[in-house]
Amino acid sequence: MLATVAIAVALPLLRNTIFYFWDDTAAAAVPQWRRIAETVLNGYFPAFQVDMWRGGNFAAEMATGIWNPVVLLLSVGTYWIDNMALAITVAKLAFLLISSGGMYLLAREYGARRGLAAVVGAALPLSGYSFFMDSTSWLNGLMVTAFLPFVWFTALRASRRGGSLLWVILAGYLCCSLGNPYGFLGTGLVLFALIVEALVARRYRLALGLTGSGIAVLLLTAMVFLPFLLTSTVGFRADAALYNDGFLAPDLADLLMLSTPAAQPWITGFGLPNLTFPAMYLAWFVLPTLPWLRWSVLRTQWRTLLAVFVFGGLMLLLVLGPSQVWLFRWPLRLITMLWLPVLLCWVILASAGFARERARLRAALSAAIVLLGGYLAWADLPDNLLHLLPGLLLITGLLMLLLWRDIGQRSGILVLLFGILAVHSVQLVFHPANQSVANYRFPTSQAMLEERFQKYTGVTVQIADLGELSDADRAPERGYQDLLFGSMYGVAGVDSPNAYSGIGFTPLDAELCMSYQGSVCPEAWDALWRVPPGATVPLADLLRAETIVVHNDLVDIREIVPPDGWHRDRTAEASGLVTVLRRTEPLPLPDGRLSETSGGVTVTTDESSGSAESLRYSRRDASSPGELTFARLGWPGYTATVNGAEVPVTRGPAGLLRVELPTGVEQGRLEVSWQMPGWPAALTAAGGGLLLVVALGTAQAIHRRTQKPQDP
Repeated sequence: MLATVAIAVALPLLRNTIFYFWDDTAAAAVPQWRRIAETVLNGYFPAFQVDMWRGGNFAAEMATGIWNPVVLLLSVGTYWIDNMALAITVAKLAFLLISSGGMYLLAREYGARRGLAAVVGAALPLSGYSFFMDSTSWLNGLMVTAFLPFVWFTALRASRRGGSLLWVILAGYLCCSLGNPYGFLGTGLVLFALIVEALVARRYRLALGLTGSGIAVLLLTAMVFLPFLLTSTVGFRADAALYNDGFLAPDLADLLMLSTPAAQPWITGFGLPNLTFPAMYLAWFVLPTLPWLRWSVLRTQWRTLLAVFVFGGLMLLLVLGPSQVWLFRWPLRLITMLWLPVLLCWVILASAGFARERARLRAALSAAIVLLGGYLAWADLPDNLLHLLPGLLLITGLLMLLLWRDIGQRSGILVLLFGILAVHSVQLVFHPANQSVANYRFPTSQAMLEERFQKYTGVTVQIADLGELSDADRAPERGYQDLLFGSMYGVAGVDSPNAYSGIGFTPLDAELCMSYQGSVCPEAWDALWRVPPGATVPLADLLRAETIVVHNDLVDIREIVPPDGWHRDRTAEASGLVTVLRRTEPLPLPDGRLSETSGGVTVTTDESSGSAESLRYSRRDASSPGELTFARLGWPGYTATVNGAEVPVTRGPAGLLRVELPTGVEQGRLEVSWQMPGWPAALTAAGGGLLLVVALGTAQAIHRRTQKPQDP
């Protein structure tokens, strides 16, 4: 099983070495992981990165995984690999293998045969959406798929055999501490389904234990989601609502193609009316073998499968639901969770062996199922016929071979595993990459990035739009000699507000019309030199910008006289695609981030260190108000003191941090610090969670000691 998954993971690299270094993985996950590792290795907790600006509030981003020990270990363990594409491939392989192992254990706990459990263990991580979307782009979804089977497995053992609730809490914490809201959703629904099953079976004590475990997980992970909720007011997640626009929203007909290898469902994606990869594919054998399964098993074992039915029914409703419900958007993201009960039902039925009577009718039904899937796929995309035929012929041949060898024999298991790998290979022939999302084609060497972009000093503002960079220029030796998008400036060691953010920072984003991956509109150039309301200097000065990089195809300033105090630096223009401006004179107080003063304030020293800042100031007339503005985003969580007394902290122009100085103080020491919003409440919740863990463990231990031994 594990070898099948490992080979399948390696296959796309034969044609596309950056298969796993794609879209959001390249723009967000890899920069975050590199910075997390760097910060941890330097002895700090990676909650807040000032120099990454809108992309540096890791605590508020929630889905960075900074609270997950597996993420921390993998990020640190792969940091020594300079090739970032290779490093993230190793990490993704680990999660795919974890997913495979979790599915195997879960199937075995439901009584599946070992060989068949291995088959579904290989099928889950290699399903279409998990492999072509989560594995390439959305690492957060892949990690949830890796840990959720373990939540189900441990909770099932606890509800059936009195297994330790501590394992349930650990698995739940690993899944929820990823910060992906779908991890919370999946964990909650798994526990709910098993609690319902326990109540129906009148196992009230075990149902109470699972409820307590869920509460403990929620309390222990309060520090994961509280900063996000308390920071959402300054980002674009604040307007989360309920609506349906059909985006990444499948229907029932799409589910009928789960065994059609080359189906590209007519589901609205990013810029296209259909997806360019087999998003609805699960496994070649699930639907075609249905006529041969012994369905009476579900009727006789329904009590032990109640949680499977409850979870599957609820997940089906969500997959077929509206495009966004509060924080949960794009229901196709839930498809891998739906595959869990589907695979469980299949493996439980298959473990009873094939029914051989009325073979001709069953064979006809199998053929009809294969043809129906092919027809629906062809109807969605008629031009896709040549891609469909090889897959349909392959699964027909595999099915015939499986029926000949029998599913209960080792040879049948080998046919199933070989079929998974063979179908996967055919899919990769036609889909060597996920063309439904962005391919940034960044350089893969971190050392090269650091060396190449050391030419940019100080805060660097980039006036560029990824959409205006042609495919030819979107290459390591072309545009990426001078430009970067996403949070790659953080990897290169450049202090830049242009960064990828899943939550955004609306005041700055609105000022520079900045998109989620750091692109800006042409008007951002004018905004840099405009004095924002409430300020006395231009935005470029408020940001303490020292380098400005302008993509010529977006705004051509080559013939424009640079603004006062700036000059063009042609030596920094390597690709011929940009114009680079630098300050003529160095900025004052180079060790700090102070950018503007008002009220006759004179600052003598200013030192910045990560999320903290310390300065000394004096005033001739301390009777009037005074304010200090810093080149820091005014995230919630900032506090300030003057001579030990707390002073108000606000957000100034473009949302930059602004501190109000107290009247009557002629000389003072200002200390600025940041703490995760809701941190005291999170610590209290975590303490309560730990007490609940101890209580649950103690109660379970006492129950085991006092319980009478059962008759063998």
